[in-house]
Amino acid sequence: MKDQSRVWAVLAVVAWASTSGCAKKDDAPKAAPPATVANPVTEAKLSTVTLTAEAEKRLGIVTVTAAVESIVKTREVGGEVVVPPGRSVVVSAPISGTIQAASVPRGGARVQQGQTLFTLFPLQAIDRDQRVVADKDVASASAELVAAEQRLTRLESLLKEGATSVRAVEEARAQQQVLAASVRASRSRVDTLRGGVAGPRGEIAVRAPLSGVLQTVTAAPGQSVAAGAPLFTVSQVDALWVKVPLYVGDRDSVDLSQPVAISGLAGGGTILMAERVAAPPSADPTTSTTDLYFAPASGTELLRAGERVSVQLQLRDSQSSLVVPVAAIVYDLDGGTWVYEALDNHAYARRRVEVKGLAAGKALIGRGLEAGKKVVTDGAAELFGTEFGAGK
Repeated sequence: MKDQSRVWAVLAVVAWASTSGCAKKDDAPKAAPPATVANPVTEAKLSTVTLTAEAEKRLGIVTVTAAVESIVKTREVGGEVVVPPGRSVVVSAPISGTIQAASVPRGGARVQQGQTLFTLFPLQAIDRDQRVVADKDVASASAELVAAEQRLTRLESLLKEGATSVRAVEEARAQQQVLAASVRASRSRVDTLRGGVAGPRGEIAVRAPLSGVLQTVTAAPGQSVAAGAPLFTVSQVDALWVKVPLYVGDRDSVDLSQPVAISGLAGGGTILMAERVAAPPSADPTTSTTDLYFAPASGTELLRAGERVSVQLQLRDSQSSLVVPVAAIVYDLDGGTWVYEALDNHAYARRRVEVKGLAAGKALIGRGLEAGKKVVTDGAAELFGTEFGAGK
């Protein structure tokens, strides 16, 4: 009995110690949390904008239904505005001489085909009797041609009688053809001289070979230039092309039969539609790209040669996706994308959405919105301003 009493006493002491320790722990002050959030609001409890019928009409609110559509995939690449091949000509000095001009042409000026831009006076005296010499050459070459034709006729007759060889006839025929070519060249030179290319003092008028814009002017009046020195460059800029270097591995995935959309690098500008055109083949082995050329149907006056643009190519594949018009997407300061879902009684709730991409003026929605929901297109930005205090 005495041992049992001792056991109960020990148990009682242990129970008292444990209860007193717990009480002390409960009475100890709790540590402050590292951060506190006042009035936390989840995205599920975002504010809802409710308008009156008059305000809704004044803002011009228009809604559309989000739907799943089959969208052709696109790829955005960079392009360069270029002058079409053959429409940019560098004019060089035909002879060595001194340049004179009534007025100095400036780069950017428009010129017409055949317009005289410079007059080139030769550094060395030119034979004044070039036409006489050319006529003499024509007469001499014609006489030699007649003699060659007569000799060929005689040899062909002797060949029939077996009095000469085939080789002699072939040599005579070749000589006759060479002399005939010489006569044609001499007559062409006479026609050129009669056209008045050179003036009475041997000067030559340097004219614009086509109508266009002077891209560069590399000569000035009073300057002496050597034969072949570039004088100016004239380009036809009324019909510009867009060159697109495309990676060779992507060429089979692009539908080249479809038109492309051309816009500025900043986006949001005028979009030009362009068709692919045939051009001399070109490629760059260092970047493994081949060049494609596209000609805008209209609006080339908005482009400048050498300008970098954005080109949207259509791919051969398509995909099904939930889409809404691009106008329905609004962006916050952090680049987050949102839409306003239309509720009942003129109420609109802001929903966060994930935009996977853009195609044909529509935004592809990854998540955050269900098909069949109505979203605001016209007036979405006004609703955003109204919610955050910037609207009227």
